[in-house]
This record gives sequence, C-alpha cells and structure tokens, in this order.
Amino acid sequence: MRYVLWGLFAVAAGVVLYYSLIPGPGGGPFTWWDKLQHFCAYLGLSTIAGLAARSWREALLFAVLLAGAGYLIEIAQLYVGRSYDLRDEAANALGCLAGFIASRLIVAIRSRM
Repeated sequence: MRYVLWGLFAVAAGVVLYYSLIPGPGGGPFTWWDKLQHFCAYLGLSTIAGLAARSWREALLFAVLLAGAGYLIEIAQLYVGRSYDLRDEAANALGCLAGFIASRLIVAIRSRM
C-alpha cells in the first residue's frame, strides 16, 4: 500500500508543481480562493505523505520538507513571470500542518479497526 501512496504523491506533487510554475497572473489583492487552493494542495500532499510514512516523526519531517518546498516554489515563481507571496506560503505551511494532523488521525483510527 505504501508504494501506491507514494505513486499518488508523485502524481499530486507533479500537478502542484506544474500549476505553481506555469506563467500566469501574479500579485493582486488577497483572495480567499487562491489561499484556499494553496492550503488544499499542501493539505493533500502532506496527508498522502503522512499516510505513507513509517512513523509520526517521518510524517512530521515530510510535512516540514513540503512546507520548505512550497517556500522554494514561491521564490521560483519570480523567475516564471509570477509573483512571490508570503501569504501563499503561509497557506501552504498551514496545509502541511493540517495534513500531518489528518494523516495521524487516519492512522490512529485505522489502527483501532
């Protein structure tokens, strides 16, 4: 099952990376929809990685690394005609934290069944 989760993670990460780096509009006022998209993308990635992890420490490490990758992607957007937005990274990081928590809850519930 772990291999299936990592395969799903790879596909999801590729989609997030693609849509994060294609040229498009940047800047503009704070929009809740944009931040929700960031949050959900990293929630999904972190949840999948957390479910594939072998321990809670590994799941936490993946969440932290994903938040760091989100920050690097925000910086990379400056080079593809998009804008850097620290609020996007905040949404990414919160999504990673929520995904870590969700994965741990799912693992705990699954272990009791």
